[in-house]
Amino acid sequence: MLINETVFYNTYSEQLTLERSMQLFENFRRMSWIGYVLVPVMLTVKFTLISIVIYTGIFFYNLHYKITFASIFRIVIANEIIFIFASLIKFLWFFFFTSNYDLNDMGFFYPLSLINFFKISEVSRIWIYPLQIVNIFQFIYIIALSFGLRITGNLTESESDKIILSSYLPGLALWIVLVMFISIDSGI
Repeated sequence: MLINETVFYNTYSEQLTLERSMQLFENFRRMSWIGYVLVPVMLTVKFTLISIVIYTGIFFYNLHYKITFASIFRIVIANEIIFIFASLIKFLWFFFFTSNYDLNDMGFFYPLSLINFFKISEVSRIWIYPLQIVNIFQFIYIIALSFGLRITGNLTESESDKIILSSYLPGLALWIVLVMFISIDSGI
């Protein structure tokens, strides 16, 4: 709903003619079905990787007898609602409060994150993703993961916090470094 002809024209007006930007939009619209196929696959991979990382932390703390991988997977899926709220806020922001935007503005903005303290021109492309990841929703997600482990696995608060801080946070840091490397390597 947010990406229409005007957004494409605003994005590519300095580089392409109106006809070419409209042709690009039609190609985008025609290929949008691929997103409907890829999103469930990518979310399943994301949930599985996060669950593996957390279960590895549980295994290293020798608590694997208290909680199963399937339980961790359910906790990760349930906590994804936090990021859905972030996406909803982003959608509402562009739908109601921003009228003249382009694809770069949509890619740059993430609600309640460090990136909002900067302008697009002030940030090198390599730092956009790390600044977006440091946000209130990520913090709530980490707390919710710990709470979910505590409740589901009958763990103490200290045990669940140690597991999340020693497994999920290093995994997240590694993921951020990987995305930064890919953005350098591909010139994104």
